[in-house]
Formats: sequence, structure tokens, C-alpha cells
Amino acid sequence: MISSGWRVVAWWLVAGGLAGLPPADAATTNLVHAGGQITVTVTTKQTEIPPLVVTCWPLAAKAVESLVGLPEEPASLTIRLREPPSFGRRLGTFWQEEVFAIQHGDVIEIYAEKDPLKLSFRLAHELCHWVVAQRYPAQLPLWLDEGLAQMAGDAAAQTAARVHKQSLLRPEPLKLSGNLLTLRELTALTTYPAGRHRVAAFYWQAEALTRHLHQRLGAKEFAEYLTLLGTPTPPTWQAPLRERWYFSDDDFAWLDERLHPQPAGGTP
Repeated sequence: MISSGWRVVAWWLVAGGLAGLPPADAATTNLVHAGGQITVTVTTKQTEIPPLVVTCWPLAAKAVESLVGLPEEPASLTIRLREPPSFGRRLGTFWQEEVFAIQHGDVIEIYAEKDPLKLSFRLAHELCHWVVAQRYPAQLPLWLDEGLAQMAGDAAAQTAARVHKQSLLRPEPLKLSGNLLTLRELTALTTYPAGRHRVAAFYWQAEALTRHLHQRLGAKEFAEYLTLLGTPTPPTWQAPLRERWYFSDDDFAWLDERLHPQPAGGTP
């Protein structure tokens, strides 16, 4: 079972315990994807790279490629593995959550994880951020960037669950109903909301909106939508949907409803 807390993964560096990390690495390995289109150097301070990282990497990479494609040119990435913080250190953070991964530039910092579903999710989530940054340097809207990362993480975790004959459970975040945003509020965000429950709700809604747009447009048309929003002078997120795909006010009202689930709930 995967708790809702580990879905909130990418943005909290200091509280996640990743600041001030020593530079030395004891073990290194190289991984590639898509014939070298992505080359990864994995490093750790331990004496060897955990085998689970090597087996989860292709699951994450394939999930990301399927959703957002590959970098336009061959690109290199470093994944630095860290040991999970002690229980005492977790209690000393602002949140008692599993915030154990972050992508910055061409580096992913991620805590070594023994759960293949969590590790696959986290790898795919952060890798998706990196590939999106490679493909769309102008930066996608916050909700869309995080929604894509969540979808990639979910796809990788689903595959890991099948490979390892486990069940993937992704319950709604705690106190979701009291922290939901309207469609207008969600798509206007340029920074993360304050408060653990609001952040968890943001991730849930970002994934829900991105997933529904992907389903409505289909993979090919959705890729074109990303290209339009990833230009140096992008249109508003609604404009291409109205002008090219003929979305009406009713369609946007339908999307807004999808962001406000009934109490039964589940995966968006």
C-alpha cells in the first residue's frame, strides 16, 4: 500500500533533508535509455548501487517516454542516491511526510527506497520534470508540469506493481474536500499553495486535470497541446482548446466538475 504522503515529492529541498549533502560518492553506474538518447550516471555513497534502482530505471524511463517523449538531442542526467533520514530527523522536519526526491537542473536527488512501487514512481516523477524541461525550456504551467509528472509516476508504479505482483493503492489525500481549488484557481497558480493538505490536493487536482485532457484529446493531439503551451510566448491554457479543439464553456465546466470528486473517491 502506498500512502498519499509520498505523492507530494518534488519541491521541498531543505525540509526533505537534501541540503548540505557531502560530495563524495563510493559507487557509480551508468544507465541508458532509447539507444543513448538519455544517459544517466547513478551515484551513491554506499559501496554499491542498489539493484532495485537498476530494475526500476527502465520502468520509469519508458513511462516518461510514452507520455512526453524524449529530449530532442541526446542528454545526460545524474541521479544521486541518498539514504533515508532517520526517524528522529523525520520528526524534526516541518512535515512528517515522505518527501524524498527532487530534480534540479541535470541532477535528481532521491533517497534509496526498498519499495519498488515507490521508487518507480519517484524516479518517473522526477525524470518527467527533467524531460519536460529539456523539451520545453520556456516551462509549462505549474499544474501541467506536476500533472504530467504524477501521471508518469503512476504509470511506472503500475508497471512495477505488475512486475512484482503487488497491488498499487493510491487513496485520495487526507482532507481533500476541504482543500480543493476551482479550475480557475488551479490553472492560475505559479507557486505551490501553502499547507500540507493544500499541497496534496493541488497534486491530486493537477493530475486529474492533466489526465482528463490527455483522455479527451488523445496522445497525439495532447502532444501538440504541450508543444503549443511550451513555446516562448505561449497562449493561455484554454485558448488552444477552444480554437483548435473546439472546447465549449460546457467542456470547461465538465473539467471543473472532475476536480471535485464525490466522497467515494479514488484515483483521479
